[in-house]
Amino acid sequence: MIGAWTAGGEAELQRWRERRRTTEESLAEVARRKGAATARRTPEEEDFSEQLRVVWQECGGHSTERVARHCGLSARTLDSYLEGRTLPNAARLRELFDGLSAVRGDSEPASPSIREALVGEALFRARTARKEERTRVRQLAKALPGGQPVTSDTPLFDGFGAVPGVHLGQRFDNRRALTQAGVHRQPIAGIAGSRYRGAESVVIAASHPDDDHGDVIIYTGEGALDPLTGRQTHDQELTRGNAALSTSAATGLPVRVTRRITMGPHAGAYRYDGLYRVEDYWSEQGAHGYRVWRFRLVQLAAVEQREAAQPAPTPTAKARERSNRPRSMSSVQRIVRSTAIANLVKRIHDYTCQVCGIRLQGATGAYAEAAHIRPLGLPYDGPDAVENVLCLCPNHHVLLDQGMLIINDDLSVVNRADSTVLGHLRETDNHRVSREHLAHHRVRHALPRDEGAQ
Repeated sequence: MIGAWTAGGEAELQRWRERRRTTEESLAEVARRKGAATARRTPEEEDFSEQLRVVWQECGGHSTERVARHCGLSARTLDSYLEGRTLPNAARLRELFDGLSAVRGDSEPASPSIREALVGEALFRARTARKEERTRVRQLAKALPGGQPVTSDTPLFDGFGAVPGVHLGQRFDNRRALTQAGVHRQPIAGIAGSRYRGAESVVIAASHPDDDHGDVIIYTGEGALDPLTGRQTHDQELTRGNAALSTSAATGLPVRVTRRITMGPHAGAYRYDGLYRVEDYWSEQGAHGYRVWRFRLVQLAAVEQREAAQPAPTPTAKARERSNRPRSMSSVQRIVRSTAIANLVKRIHDYTCQVCGIRLQGATGAYAEAAHIRPLGLPYDGPDAVENVLCLCPNHHVLLDQGMLIINDDLSVVNRADSTVLGHLRETDNHRVSREHLAHHRVRHALPRDEGAQ
């Protein structure tokens, strides 16, 4: 076959063999470093098949022939999904759930259960993993004669940022339309993305316990809900979609936000409302008494929205336009933290962490970070005052913000990961810490106002 492609030319055949060897070695090295699975079925596909079988059994374990009579899928297709031979798309998964709902006699067959939402998210991960495997095959194909693609100035959409062809304020009739347009590729769950790459998009629903202020959203994470009552039954974990949003906070990549329209003639429809950035996240006690994760999303300025919507230029085009690329001025309203207060607290403690006592010495002098006990932004509006600021090293600053570092009223510092006491917070006559703000920090992270010394 290769001989026919190369018209029998030995030199061309040898070049093809060399390209194939180099490509395979490169892919093998990448797979080795990532620990990528080499099995035909990815772990994500196995996980989806297992979760689908669990839902099937929870709905009565009926035969595929019986369920097929209530949906647009054949029994053979349903068997293929349950056995893991093939993956459905979002529309077919919805038909499968409708068939199960009809068999078990649900009064609202179109309303998915929480368990079905988990299956939908597992499908999203499985299909993403399969796309990555197809990418690997395409890379191998490029080593074949004629396999090198023609260069194009059209960039590939990687799932993050603005979707090409979708404009701000565009309406969609239902979740299926959102999925097909690529605005929110998760067919059921409210968060689309992965813990490794970050969150691509979120959907804001009126029934969800979020604080929506328009340009600022305090978004409540997912999970820990009873599928029958819809009540929270245990603490939310920083996994799945919650972990994806926390990754976005670290990477700074924008997140698409879509709101469900619940009033007027467009009830049940959705509206794309642009790009937001995850600026902060924390855990706190929810309405049902269990811990929830909360994420502060801030809308990007108009000029940033426009720039994100423009295709990224190729390196050649970028070099060509560097000299005459237009510039524009923009202004964004943000909370201004008092540099004087932060520097005062750090000077009082000689840039030494109040928890561990470490003083970092850099090339330009000592370094420490000013950490606010009660956040300044919505919805807490903490004061930018000395009694609300701590002088910490970077490690303990991060742990404090994530609620993994707890400070009691007696100033004992507890590591929440293993409940060990790290010591006592250092105070001075010039810097007294507010016990009220410490109590607020504990309650915000779903702990009693005073944990007491451990």
